[in-house]
Amino acid sequence: MCANMVQEDAVGLEKVRKILIFKGKPDDFRLARVSLTLKAVSPDRILIRSSIMKKTILALSLAALSVPALAQGKKPEPEYTITGNVGVFSDYRFRGISQTRLAPALQGGFDLAHKSGFYLGNWNSNVSSEQYLSGAGLETDLYGGYKTSIAGIGLDLGTIYYYYPGAFQTTGGTNKYDNNEIYLGVSWGPVSFKTYYALTDYFGLKAATDNGSGINRTTGGSKNTLYYDLTLSYEIAPKLTGVLHAGRTDFKNYAGFNYYDYKVGVTYDMDGWILGLSYFTNTFDNTTLGKGFNTNTADGVTKNLYKNGAVFSLIKTF
Repeated sequence: MCANMVQEDAVGLEKVRKILIFKGKPDDFRLARVSLTLKAVSPDRILIRSSIMKKTILALSLAALSVPALAQGKKPEPEYTITGNVGVFSDYRFRGISQTRLAPALQGGFDLAHKSGFYLGNWNSNVSSEQYLSGAGLETDLYGGYKTSIAGIGLDLGTIYYYYPGAFQTTGGTNKYDNNEIYLGVSWGPVSFKTYYALTDYFGLKAATDNGSGINRTTGGSKNTLYYDLTLSYEIAPKLTGVLHAGRTDFKNYAGFNYYDYKVGVTYDMDGWILGLSYFTNTFDNTTLGKGFNTNTADGVTKNLYKNGAVFSLIKTF
């Protein structure tokens, strides 16, 4: 029916064109042709196009509504996170010195962190009862602090207390090995630097406990001793990380004990199991008073606690 209408109008339009051109009014012909063109558009196509537009608008509206829905589906950051670890080591080295008389150690701890940056933690290890006398052969560390980041630089401020249950350097239940430090650390990418400051005599070292040290002070102690820790951790390959460490202990009133310690190591992450190998060395020599102070003799066996050596480890994180 539409086709017949268009054909009839086309014939009529040709007649109109001839008359208007003859009368010198071609612009009126253009208006007549536009009118015919509009007639030629099928009403069904107009309805179809309108329907498509409506469906498109509806789809866009649903898509817009789905964006907030997806955002709402994202899990919010938890207020607190708890992480833990447990591991076995062929030796426990602290600042380059063996704490287990070169024997294996079982270690573990946990951390509780708030999303604001505050954290608390506990770490434990067996130690040698020949070094930490009359004790339970245990070291328990309690620590807490605050971590944040400013312009890509990490900051870590906190305190740590080293506790040796039942261990005393002298008889009578006095002169503990316990030590308390505060620390400030900065990090940038794979590099970190941390300074520790002793608020107490450094692991109980003072005039009453320095017998055999070669210094034998009559007064004073090692409070305000400093330790500097520079560490580089870098990814060698996926799951394989290299570690380089350099540290220095500056003793208060016991400068003859001052020394550097170094560590080179690698770790490999096996889906939560961390396999490690490290090599420790330091600057102790025959003229360093600390060398004699870190030599332990028990049951007729003498061991150099500062001895250079490798340490194997296997840690499970959770």
